[in-house]
Amino acid sequence: MRDIIHHTRTSPPPLLPLFRSEHQLRLLGELFVYPGEPLAVSELAAVTGIPQATVSREVGRLSEVGLLRSVRRGRMRLVQANDQLPYYPELRGLLLKTVGPAAVLSHELASVEHIDEAFIFGSWAARYQGEGGPAPRDIDVLVIGEPDLDAVYSACRRAEAGIRLDVNPIVRSKAAWRRRGPGFLAEVRNGPLVRVAERS
Repeated sequence: MRDIIHHTRTSPPPLLPLFRSEHQLRLLGELFVYPGEPLAVSELAAVTGIPQATVSREVGRLSEVGLLRSVRRGRMRLVQANDQLPYYPELRGLLLKTVGPAAVLSHELASVEHIDEAFIFGSWAARYQGEGGPAPRDIDVLVIGEPDLDAVYSACRRAEAGIRLDVNPIVRSKAAWRRRGPGFLAEVRNGPLVRVAERS
């Protein structure tokens, strides 16, 4: 599934006031956060859960102002994010932080008790921080604390439904995370990290 908001949020996303509607935000999030092959209007409707007539109207508006590019192939209208916009990186960055994988994981892990911190690491974190390379095929998450393992895995499975990537959680204690020395955790600590959870 490609739906990044519809099934994972219970409160309005922080960027919503900047857009006409949550429908518009969801469409932009789908096309900018997960850029790829152009999608038909019917496909966008299916993956976002927005009625096709509404998708068609919003796509028309967004195309008129240049945020989306659209082409006709036979009877189908295919659309994608306009990556030639001078502010494309900034807009994609805003949407990524608001409705992308880190936001979805943060939302899902918030319901799991006894998590002290959680980070995305590995290739997705590297791409998020601007390092070049192929698009990640999964997301690695390090969870620090003493949470119930089943609760962590359930939260990650729910997140997978929203971000269309496998999520691989690894749970370690706070003592293990703080311990210095060579090994797997040292490699993670010294690599790119994107924080997705922190207990105050």
